[in-house]
Amino acid sequence: MKSILYILPLVAGLVLGLAIEEPEKCQCPLVKCPADDAVKLCQCLNSRETLCHKHCPDYVPLYIPCPTNPPTSLIPSATSKPSKPTPPPKPTGSCVCETVYCLQVWPQSCTCANAGKKACFEKCGGPKPEYQVCDALKPRLLTTTRPSLPTKTHKPRPSTTKTGAPFPTASHLICGGGRGNYMTCPEGQTCIKDPFKPGCGPECDGTGICVKDKMCGGFAGFACPEGQTCVDDARDDCDPLKGGADCGGLCI
Repeated sequence: MKSILYILPLVAGLVLGLAIEEPEKCQCPLVKCPADDAVKLCQCLNSRETLCHKHCPDYVPLYIPCPTNPPTSLIPSATSKPSKPTPPPKPTGSCVCETVYCLQVWPQSCTCANAGKKACFEKCGGPKPEYQVCDALKPRLLTTTRPSLPTKTHKPRPSTTKTGAPFPTASHLICGGGRGNYMTCPEGQTCIKDPFKPGCGPECDGTGICVKDKMCGGFAGFACPEGQTCVDDARDDCDPLKGGADCGGLCI
């Protein structure tokens, strides 16, 4: 009996020594990852490796490359069919297109009408509309050559001899015209009636000429370039025939 009492302390010491020599092994935390998405599954597994390394510093994480553009389904369906193109909308009896009012100036009127047809087709459907070709009209170049005014000589006094201004010989672009084919001037020019031709010009759907919108004459006496002459600007209220001797004009 006494021998057993001596043996028990020895056995207890041996067991305690083994427990001290063999430390408890570090366990990584459990992580549940989704299996229905390849990208999420890969990212979850890599996150689990990082978490395990933080919990157990001696653990060496093993990362795997994740796909960038995974398929929508891991297993293709045998019943899947290619999608059909969206058919054009079918006309309905209750669908009404909005009325479009277009400015009757070419080519703005053409592009406006095409935009109205497209909006109506997209809203109410029906047959595909036919669009017009809206090419801009090219301006026609008019070259006018007019004879010079006869020299008017008064009494033989050098100081009173006056020579009339020559008619202009410059070339001008044609502008104006009817509403269906109205022609505009380039930027910086204005459309006026040709003062050397009969008729009312653009005011009554006739043609005119494009001139530079820059004043000549007036109090300062601004001169025109060579080959052009200064004529009265009909857009103002000043009339040189009614006392307005210093009226401004335009070079043509």
